[in-house]
Amino acid sequence: MSGSRYINTGKCIWCGRSFPDVSFKTKPHVLPGSLGGEEIGVDVCDECNHAFGTSLPGKPSPDLAFKEVFAMTRFMCTILDGNSYKQLRSTFFKYHHSTRTLSISRAFNHRVITRQFKRGLYEVFLQKYHLFTGDGNNSKFAAVRDFARYDRGDLRVFYAFNNIVLTEDRNLPPLLAMSDISIEEMNQSGAYMFWLFGHPFFMEVFPTIFNVRGNQYLQNAANTYLITIMGNERIYELRDIMDMDFFMQRFSSKH
Repeated sequence: MSGSRYINTGKCIWCGRSFPDVSFKTKPHVLPGSLGGEEIGVDVCDECNHAFGTSLPGKPSPDLAFKEVFAMTRFMCTILDGNSYKQLRSTFFKYHHSTRTLSISRAFNHRVITRQFKRGLYEVFLQKYHLFTGDGNNSKFAAVRDFARYDRGDLRVFYAFNNIVLTEDRNLPPLLAMSDISIEEMNQSGAYMFWLFGHPFFMEVFPTIFNVRGNQYLQNAANTYLITIMGNERIYELRDIMDMDFFMQRFSSKH
């Protein structure tokens, strides 16, 4: 059936248009293939798929921001010697081997990258949710669509900082967890826990519910996911990507 290769409901979860008004020929990876992702989503039209991957001058696409941040995270978790760091290729991160730290090129704004990265998180979330439930077209995700697809409004993302990092088995493809239990928790709290490559995020999915129950949810999450070692472990809102220790600077001998 021409144009309908990656269809389940036949209605795009992002723009709401249906085949044959839009086509579904391009593989909508749930997690980027460049990060090892193998799951292929459905009901993401080619126009929306393309939009998520389109960058503008000084404004990386949500796809690129997502890939770059997690690629750097994995890179910084490796043993970097005098030659291995030279293999690093990045659009907007610069690696300083003498201090084992990263910085962002002056051509890019920290907050722009942070916002695009957050949009990438929500893109992956809704595609995985739809693959698991077939219910990604639900109107309750209007705020997610506005933010992730159309860059309107904002949704809060929180990060759990620990002084240890639990990494995945690199012999296995990465997967974003989704279950009936996590969905029920999301419906009750308004938040979804996004765990990938050893990094836990707590995403505001339903703002109205989260405004009422979010603080209690984050307190419970802190009791569950924070491991007290140094006393500075905490959960905080992601406002600037470089405020987070995504790049393992906590383990640098210079810091």
